[in-house]
Amino acid sequence: MWIRASPHERSVLATRFARPRGSRVVSPRSLHFEDSLRSSSRLTAPLSPLASLRGLASLVLAGFITDRGHTTTMSEGESASRAGREEVWIEKYRPQTLSEVAGHEDIIERLQSYVDRNDLSHMLFSGPAGTGKCVTGDTPVLTNSGLYQIEDIVGDANGFEPAPSSLQVLSFADSGKMEYSPVSHLYSDHAETGIRITSRDGTEMTTTPEHRYLVITNDGLSWQPAADLEPGDRIVRPLHAPLPETDTDLDWLQALDGDRTLVHVSETFAREHDIPPEEQFVGQKKQIIRGLRLDQTPKEIASRTDVTRKYATAVRRRIDSDTLETQSTVCSLSYLRDLDVAQSRLQDHIIAIQRVATSNGRRSPPISPVWEVSPEIGEFLGLAVSEAQIEDGRIKFYNTDEQLLDRFESLAQRLFGIESKRGTQKDVPYVGINSRSLTAFLESCFDVFPAKGESDRAIGNRLTRADEKTRRRFLRAVFDAESHVSKNGIIELSQKDGRLITLLSYLLAGFGIPSRRKTKHKAATNGSGTERQYETLLISGASHLARFEDEVGFSIDYKREALTRHASKEGNPNHDTMPVQTAVDSLCDELNLSKSALVPKSLNPETPGRERYRHALDDVIEAASERLEAAQEVRETLVAVRPTIQKVSSVPIRWAETRHALTERSAQSAVAESTGISASRLAEYGTGDRNPYAGRAFDLLEKLDANDYPDIGELKATLRGAVDSLDLEYSAIANGTHLRGTDIKNLLTNNDHSIKSLTRFETVATRIDEMASEMLSAKAVELVATLDTLATARLYFDEVTEIETVDEPIHVYDLTVPTHRNYVAGEVPTVVHNTTSAMAIARELYGDDWQDNFLELNASDQRGIDVIRDRVKSFARTSFGGYEYRIIFLDEADALTSEAQSALRRTMEQFSNNVRFILSCNYSSQIIDPIQSRCAVFRFSPLGDDAIEEQILRIAEAEGIEITDDGVEALIYVVGGDMRKAINGLQAASVTGNVVDEDAVFKITSTARPEEITAMVEQALDGDFTAARSELDRLLTDQGIAGGDILDQIHRSVWEFDVGDEAAVRILDRVGEADYRITEGANERIQLEALLASLALED
Repeated sequence: MWIRASPHERSVLATRFARPRGSRVVSPRSLHFEDSLRSSSRLTAPLSPLASLRGLASLVLAGFITDRGHTTTMSEGESASRAGREEVWIEKYRPQTLSEVAGHEDIIERLQSYVDRNDLSHMLFSGPAGTGKCVTGDTPVLTNSGLYQIEDIVGDANGFEPAPSSLQVLSFADSGKMEYSPVSHLYSDHAETGIRITSRDGTEMTTTPEHRYLVITNDGLSWQPAADLEPGDRIVRPLHAPLPETDTDLDWLQALDGDRTLVHVSETFAREHDIPPEEQFVGQKKQIIRGLRLDQTPKEIASRTDVTRKYATAVRRRIDSDTLETQSTVCSLSYLRDLDVAQSRLQDHIIAIQRVATSNGRRSPPISPVWEVSPEIGEFLGLAVSEAQIEDGRIKFYNTDEQLLDRFESLAQRLFGIESKRGTQKDVPYVGINSRSLTAFLESCFDVFPAKGESDRAIGNRLTRADEKTRRRFLRAVFDAESHVSKNGIIELSQKDGRLITLLSYLLAGFGIPSRRKTKHKAATNGSGTERQYETLLISGASHLARFEDEVGFSIDYKREALTRHASKEGNPNHDTMPVQTAVDSLCDELNLSKSALVPKSLNPETPGRERYRHALDDVIEAASERLEAAQEVRETLVAVRPTIQKVSSVPIRWAETRHALTERSAQSAVAESTGISASRLAEYGTGDRNPYAGRAFDLLEKLDANDYPDIGELKATLRGAVDSLDLEYSAIANGTHLRGTDIKNLLTNNDHSIKSLTRFETVATRIDEMASEMLSAKAVELVATLDTLATARLYFDEVTEIETVDEPIHVYDLTVPTHRNYVAGEVPTVVHNTTSAMAIARELYGDDWQDNFLELNASDQRGIDVIRDRVKSFARTSFGGYEYRIIFLDEADALTSEAQSALRRTMEQFSNNVRFILSCNYSSQIIDPIQSRCAVFRFSPLGDDAIEEQILRIAEAEGIEITDDGVEALIYVVGGDMRKAINGLQAASVTGNVVDEDAVFKITSTARPEEITAMVEQALDGDFTAARSELDRLLTDQGIAGGDILDQIHRSVWEFDVGDEAAVRILDRVGEADYRITEGANERIQLEALLASLALED
């Protein structure tokens, strides 16, 4: 049996099943658990009618597909050949251009002619699409280099431009993990309107209406456009946001201003590199000293520079000859860079650095430079940014806590060798440092200290790349100096600079500590009493306080004690909640699990606490995994005992055939003597006047025909074990049979049975097998995967509180992340969507501007008139540069209501001069005539056998797979003109061995051989119902083929049967009737048997 599941779902189940359970595991033939991996090599193939419909828009609208699916990482030990077979081939071999689509030459020729003439009409067909979704420039984004505003990442890009190859952003993977993913393109443009989203936790982000957020509903995780969000929607944040790779080097040699920084070196270094004396000076004085060293006169110096002769003469009088003849131990940083000396050697010889003004040569006191990021510098920075005023070369650290004042003073001395002074301002003590050398160093190396005029740029990305100990000490210092623990057990920290709050949010997320933020007005803490607007960061909830205590903590005693007191309390998750998941109910229904035994009733029935609910989800997944394994074992057990069941079921017939021997006196005497049963009773058995119970019947049959009969007690125990392992109710087993629940209970628990009841064992076994098979469904696998993501992913769920339309032009930016199509951004870390797909026609028509002129909507997700009125009209009315028309692609247009289609028709008429519509649909009959009459309609037929065979052989050659001729023929038969099925079938069959033959194809696709279907139907037509039913039973039970699939194969094979037209019509009539009944909920086996019986009864 084959469970159809995505690579992630198979991976989830593989993980869940990979544990001891006796000696059995789920069969790899039944559950294929390989992860998918896609290589960079590409080879294309045509698609089936449905696949062509869904893929053609992407070919017509872009020459290649950028959305290639989901990439996962393999271990280093796995070989390249194996990696090739673990890719998602249907994505790998998707056609990338119109010329690569085979099997629809006429359609492609028509489409290409539209493109060549640049004369696109409205079109009606299917195909996926994607469009840019953007955020404003001040949105912070977490990259592999740190935390930056997106406008700094995108820079001067106009439209789409390639991203630097090294750029990566933090993304949410389908596995539920956060990981850094490459960015392929940068994007910048203008939008006419925007949507401003404000959340409960303080996220405020302005995006385009199309920009999508990851949200959680009762149905799990999904992407929701900003325009469709409503107050109360729950948006996803990473509970734990992995920070970039650690980099402790502090490259101030490149960060500081080379001309405004003087470097003090050892005498040894000065002599070794012959540093000239003028290097210790700046500006005009430096020019004069250089001239004097070269024996130039003041007159010559003045003629060759911009200095006056008078000033040159004055300098010569003040400079003695020793100065001109001695190497300088002070030089500019620019000069030092030009020496190209290794940093390790510079560290041994640089003594200090100091800031100098180039205009007047005024020098700030020197400081000892710091060469790497350390916990001590992290603590100093934390104290400085929390309570210090930094301006004009002065730092004043204000605080009423003597311990923190002492700490700041000692750190300044130990790190930079600089002296400070104490003072008081408006009754608030401070430690003051007057050193432009220090402030310039901090501004250049740590962007938590913005340079003058650059306050909007500072975020603090350098600290996101610090090691864990440094980040911990920075956070502790900030919270020591600036925060307090409220009476309600909430850590509150207020800052005038909201960007510091943003930095703190991301640093806390690196330790798995969620935070909230809000804006409030309060008096300044420096004693001035001035009321100002502050950004406040909050940490609440006992579990989050406990994590803060473990990972960061306080060094101030009274704060530490208050934190410990509140962190130890029983948690009340007013904010840390999540919606209940309908998947729990669905999975429990699918697998017959008791929800009440797995999900505590004490949880909130609508929004339970996230942590406790995640534990409950984990219990549900564990129970589901065990139930799936049990169902697999039950099916295998029932196959093993089928001969026993058949032999037991045959006993009534065998008894009827054999009992007549007991009417003979000789037989009566012999049997009576060996069994102790009276001859008269045996005579009654022989004539049928009385029937023995099953146990006695077995004994008598063994005496009469000398055959061995199975132990019915063992069979009952086996079936009871199956019932118990699946926790089945007898009444549920009885559904769909002619039995009652009490009949089944008596059958499996009573000591003896009537002979006629023995046939019920086969009915019960078949029903149990059906129920086990229903449990092993793709739906159950999907539900397990959905819940596993929520149970294992470290996510936190914010809530939308306010939505505001921004009715003014905004500059917007975006990043293209091909692998996961999202990135973490926002003032509070939030998962947002990005641009993912390219469109081939649009690329051919618009070149690099194709994404500016293309809009995609999915009608099945956004049904109704609002789609037409708002999204389509807004895009159609937007200005565009230099092109006659833009393209709107509406996928699954047949999902639109008739009212919405009428609105679409009016919109098509209104904007016919500057917009072309491409519509997709599954059923063109569902599209109203006025729209069809305005479109060039493209209808697709199944691919021919030759086209499918050609691509199968190409893929097999590319993947190094040996496929036999009968294997190719089998694939062609199985897929019925669907190239997508052919590629999937080839990939699935290839994992079973080195050679793909017809056996592998039919087995892995759960398909009956055509000759088996033909033989079964012809047996029925010949009147041999018993043989036809036996073959049907073998296909359903032994091969595990679904009844619906068998019916489809009968339908496909009708004209291959050796029957006349009248018989063929009769078969199709019976097939149609059975299909209708099954669709309405009838039992598949019964309907198929009835179909065969009706054929056998016909004259």
